[in-house]
Amino acid sequence: MPVKPSERFKYSLNEVIVMMLISRRYTLRDFTEEDRSAFVSYQDDPRYRELYDIATGDDEKAQSLFSMFLDWQLDRPRLNFQLGIFDKSSGKLCGCGGVRVKAEDRKVAVLGLELAPELWGRHKVAIEVGECLVRFGFETIGLDAFVSDTSSGNSRVIKIAKRYGAVQVAERPGPAWMEARGWKEVDWLLTRQQWNQRTFGATAKK
Repeated sequence: MPVKPSERFKYSLNEVIVMMLISRRYTLRDFTEEDRSAFVSYQDDPRYRELYDIATGDDEKAQSLFSMFLDWQLDRPRLNFQLGIFDKSSGKLCGCGGVRVKAEDRKVAVLGLELAPELWGRHKVAIEVGECLVRFGFETIGLDAFVSDTSSGNSRVIKIAKRYGAVQVAERPGPAWMEARGWKEVDWLLTRQQWNQRTFGATAKK
């Protein structure tokens, strides 16, 4: 049976809220500056660079992304939750996941999930962490739907999207690095109803 994440809110002296979700094996929490090097390190992995066509020795994108994640924590109202995925037993950073609420429609959010290359193919990890994020969106934020996009060549993400009950709603030409590989950009939709039918419904019958 899926583990329902607990939600914890920790207040620091400057009243900045630290978001934390807990699954069976992982802690998902707001990044701190101390996590920057680990984040940049896994994005610097040759396998990660090859997948996203990032030039060797160029960590500007990773540095910029990390700084943006820290800035999002200060927004009020807060619409973007980009959390580091940390192994409970070792404390190691395993990737990151995001719930990014659309400003124009606060009932819809973009779902993002990436694992460090050493965990690619570990579908149980991705499913456990993804369920934690989806439940947070539907049960705590009160979302009606998640949207996401990926390349048609990213079989890992596509397998997980289908596991959650998401459906493909669009396909279009992607950036140059996708086209060079014969891939397209694919849009996915996961509604609350789809999630309940595919995940909760299956669980209830066991």
